[in-house]
Amino acid sequence: MGGAAKEKARYVYGIVPASPRKRRRAKGIHGKPLRTVTSGSLGALVTAVPGTELRAGRDEILAHSHVLEKALASGPVLPMRFGVIMPDEAAVRDGLLDPHRAALEAQFEALGDKVELNVKGFYDEDSVLSEIVAEDREVAELRAVVNGQPADATHFERIRLGELVAADLAAKREADERRILDSLVGYATEMESGKLAHEHMVVNSSFLVERSKVAAFDKALERIASEQHPRIGFRLTGPLPPHSFVELGVEA
Repeated sequence: MGGAAKEKARYVYGIVPASPRKRRRAKGIHGKPLRTVTSGSLGALVTAVPGTELRAGRDEILAHSHVLEKALASGPVLPMRFGVIMPDEAAVRDGLLDPHRAALEAQFEALGDKVELNVKGFYDEDSVLSEIVAEDREVAELRAVVNGQPADATHFERIRLGELVAADLAAKREADERRILDSLVGYATEMESGKLAHEHMVVNSSFLVERSKVAAFDKALERIASEQHPRIGFRLTGPLPPHSFVELGVEA
């Protein structure tokens, strides 16, 4: 009986339409079976968890993403952030679905036929450095000066060389990012740019794309990748639930 009581808490993955649809079978965190708590036109994807806290381990985060991606394959889904736990199914209805019905239905209206695509681009270090040397005479001259010389003897030249390369790389990255985003944004209804993790990352942006335009977006990115090879390599992730574009305001 104690174990049953502990399993009353519900982990919430996201919101889906409550109308019947074919959903791919998926298990949630810790292999627990997935359930849909419904109220009117809304449904919340949940699994039972033993308590109100959950370790944010790799397996748990992957399970969270897996449930949402499976749900997206069957229709629209509004993803919740990782770690949302409610005391029981009644709380899911009374504390999430019912009081926020208007906001949730508005989000479905805005996002129901759209998915998120994330694009990351990375410079090939050797290719971009060769470009900078070819384009900047001072960089080429300083490289010739320091090449094969002791670091102590060329200390100031190396500092200056590093400054010039960093400035050239920043300017090149800004121009390339703008060119890439301008080529892709026309296929999306919204775009959000994230932080660049390091100096050789060119782009890290998420696009909100209608499902009917995903193939066209893919082809546009393939064309850009072909034009930029080998200087920039790209990674496309998606289709994903629209994490970057959902504004539920109900996840605290």
